[in-house]
Amino acid sequence: MRILTPAGTAGVAVVAVTRDEMQAAGAELVLPSGGTWQVANSAVTLARLVVRGQVLDEVLAVPRGDVVELHPHGSPAVLEVLRATFLCQESVSSPAAELLRDAMSPEQFDLAAEQLGYDFEIELARLERLPLDQRDRARQLARERSRVALAHCVPVRVVLIGAQNAGKSALFNRLLLRARALAGPVAGLTRDPIHERTVLAGYPYELVDTAGECGEGEAASVDARAIAVGRALRAGALTILVVDGSAGGLAFDRELAAKASLVVANKADLGDAEWPSWLPCHARISAVQQDAAHLRGVIGGLLRALRNLPPAGPVGGVAALRASDMDRL
Repeated sequence: MRILTPAGTAGVAVVAVTRDEMQAAGAELVLPSGGTWQVANSAVTLARLVVRGQVLDEVLAVPRGDVVELHPHGSPAVLEVLRATFLCQESVSSPAAELLRDAMSPEQFDLAAEQLGYDFEIELARLERLPLDQRDRARQLARERSRVALAHCVPVRVVLIGAQNAGKSALFNRLLLRARALAGPVAGLTRDPIHERTVLAGYPYELVDTAGECGEGEAASVDARAIAVGRALRAGALTILVVDGSAGGLAFDRELAAKASLVVANKADLGDAEWPSWLPCHARISAVQQDAAHLRGVIGGLLRALRNLPPAGPVGGVAALRASDMDRL
């Protein structure tokens, strides 16, 4: 038996069973009329899968020559019974098929569909056959395509940092298109970091909302612990410093800005205070009033430019979709 559907829970699964496997397992397909459906039958039929007198499931039987394609319910329990009943040959899922299955955006889906038409092993062999004067250039192009393709597959962590009540949680919620974090005028609502995945400008990210910073000596012990946990999450991540633009930069924003990947001035709906010359500003936004799609486009575009990535989607040739394959180029 071969499982034809990708791994994961679904309403319906698809498996392929040969005539010999059916006989060896003592399995038969019983029609609603009580008769037996034969593997060589030419009609697609709803039947009960019966093994040695026990009904396993109701399935749709599709003839494929000497193979019958069974469409049982897709729950893990049903598939485990089928695995125990038949000799199961698990299908090997390709990176492109996995991306196609798990795609969170049209751009990821389009890239996966493009890569399904290529064979990475064949491309590696082709590169080896190229003359030396062409091989380096071809590998360089393949590596660049793969860098972009991998950016579609591997979420990058983006941590929102800034002062208490700067609007980090409000921005976090708008980027996720749902109210995931508590947000409001009361300072210190966020303590434990909140992690969520989303797609911005076609590329996947792990967004993290963290506790707001406050001046030295002003943090209560519980706030100090929350701030320390948030700071630890910045290692190896991109960081967006959210500043209350209606109040201007605070003294400790200087230190945060020195290590931030991007700086955005929030609360543009409340007016703009004088902006300090030492504090960069990559965008002025209102996480409360601006359209969520607009905000996602602004932040996604800034991140894409920061990472030197082209518009998301197909990359125009064979690409590695796993880091281990990237190393082989």
